[in-house]
Amino acid sequence: MVNKPQPKAKKLMKKLKSRFRLTVLNEKTFEEQFSYSLTPLNLIILFGGFLVVFGTLFYLLVAYTPIKTLLPGYSDGSFNTEAMEARMRVDSLTEISREKDRYMADLRVILSGGNLSNAADTGAHQIEEANLNYRVSDIDEALREQITEEDRFSIQALDNAKKTSNGLLLYRPVNGTISNGFNPKGGHYGIDIIAPKEDPVKAVLDGTIVFAGFTSDGGNVIHIQHNNNMISVYTHNSALLKKSGDRVKAGESIAFIGDSGEYSEGPHLHFELWENGAPVNPEDYIQLD
Repeated sequence: MVNKPQPKAKKLMKKLKSRFRLTVLNEKTFEEQFSYSLTPLNLIILFGGFLVVFGTLFYLLVAYTPIKTLLPGYSDGSFNTEAMEARMRVDSLTEISREKDRYMADLRVILSGGNLSNAADTGAHQIEEANLNYRVSDIDEALREQITEEDRFSIQALDNAKKTSNGLLLYRPVNGTISNGFNPKGGHYGIDIIAPKEDPVKAVLDGTIVFAGFTSDGGNVIHIQHNNNMISVYTHNSALLKKSGDRVKAGESIAFIGDSGEYSEGPHLHFELWENGAPVNPEDYIQLD
């Protein structure tokens, strides 16, 4: 009688279930110390169980303890939020730095006696990049038109003007009282004029606005380039009526008295006058009494 060949699966199972005896002997006396009967299947199940148990413990250790932060490429939600906020701050600081660089470059050209032929283009480009879309209220628009009409037919502006030694006719920027005078040694390069809030601020000379914007220390600020290498600076305004690149006439309203900026203590105008790159005392050029 010929034996039929057994299937491979049955042969494998038979080998896995074959019993072996694991014996531990004393090396010197060959005395049996420990003996255990097992099969290859028992060993596979035993090692598989150990792998499952240790794998589960390792997962719990990593998932629910601070060790997970040590893994490369891992980041929790708070870290992602902080990273996003930091990136936004860096982007904002980079844009501010670029604007400051552009402003300083324009200022160097002005102080060296040059003219900003592209001042209007620069101002428009900055506004387009910032995507500003301010809507002026009807009341504000009416107030601006009223001030413009008053400036056009104002005779008082002529009384507030003072003719300098070089023939320039400078107008008083605002009607008020001087609270802090010109002191360049103390770091005060202009004068502070106290005036009622929302009073109009006037340009002292014809010129071009080279900067109109907000700074942390000066608040709403306007810088005007005039002929003869002169620059006038108006800070702490509540609102600005002009933008960079605008041409203004002497005595024309450019802003409103306010209290903006970190260095402001009450409604007033901080006014500076620069000539040939150096600060000069505005009281020597403007009739303020």
